[in-house]
Amino acid sequence: MDRPPSPLIPAGPGTLQHDVLQMLEVQASDSLPGWLAERLRTRCPKASIRLLRVFPGGAARIKDGQQEEFSVSDSDDEKGVRPLRDPLVLAAIRQRNCLEEKVDGGSRMVLVLDAGGEVRYALEIASPAPSHEPWLAEIAAIGRAYFERLAYLETDPLTRLRTRRVFQTHVDMSLTTWTTHPDRAYYLAVLDIDRFKRINDEFGHLYGDEILVHFANIMRRSFRASDLLYRLGGEEFLVVYGSERGVPGHVAPERFRVAVENYAFPGVGKVTVSVGFTEIRDLAIPAAVLFDRADQAVYYAKEHGRNRVCGWELLVEAGHIKAQVASSTDVTLF
Repeated sequence: MDRPPSPLIPAGPGTLQHDVLQMLEVQASDSLPGWLAERLRTRCPKASIRLLRVFPGGAARIKDGQQEEFSVSDSDDEKGVRPLRDPLVLAAIRQRNCLEEKVDGGSRMVLVLDAGGEVRYALEIASPAPSHEPWLAEIAAIGRAYFERLAYLETDPLTRLRTRRVFQTHVDMSLTTWTTHPDRAYYLAVLDIDRFKRINDEFGHLYGDEILVHFANIMRRSFRASDLLYRLGGEEFLVVYGSERGVPGHVAPERFRVAVENYAFPGVGKVTVSVGFTEIRDLAIPAAVLFDRADQAVYYAKEHGRNRVCGWELLVEAGHIKAQVASSTDVTLF
């Protein structure tokens, strides 16, 4: 027997049920916050709605052993990153909760979107009304739950870095920005832990897993908050990073290499890493080719002494490797 529509979720366009069905069409966690913000602006035209990207990784610092400090940005541009000072937003992030306060006869709500113990986005909703409409709490709760599910599928359970599953999506979303930004240059680097199999064989896989966790934490501290960090699998990692134009591309990965070399890994001691990178300079070059170039460079680094950083363009220019003309069908990404 057919059941009547729920009075809490009426059917039809413009309703909560319709919003939820539309939300489920969003397939990437990075796309969901923007969709949710736009939908809330449509449903609450009198409210001021701001979407903040939160950086609790590379930008977070521990003060006195316990106090966390966060940075936020209104966009993915690194120049927009700034320290977070808003008490309500800070409280919502630390409590991993949705908080509301009364402001000048109206109200202000902060909705955090978190996953894996990490807040990635915060929505600030300021309304001239004393309180928000009842449906807002429902859509917020559903949005948070769906975001966490998407992010869970995109996150490596051991290192809490993004997986290779979402790398292609991120490249498709950002390639134009990376290749046309007037003040910044962007690079793709492959990071490979040296002699990792020996570590597993000598110390065991539990120690190997601990090495991977510490390695990922060094990545977060070494690269910028808005750089994209991934674990590809095993001991292989990938990062897309930016720098001011004119700053050589090896500076950031070399800083990371030194940080790894100088780090005392528990129970193992010294660990080193080989890095290969290439510049993202041409919109016509597909992600698969960029990855292949960085992979060639890291292979050269490992074959010529390990614990070093090699740039694909410099290796080609010096004649150490041969550039190949590749199309989007020449390389299959992952």
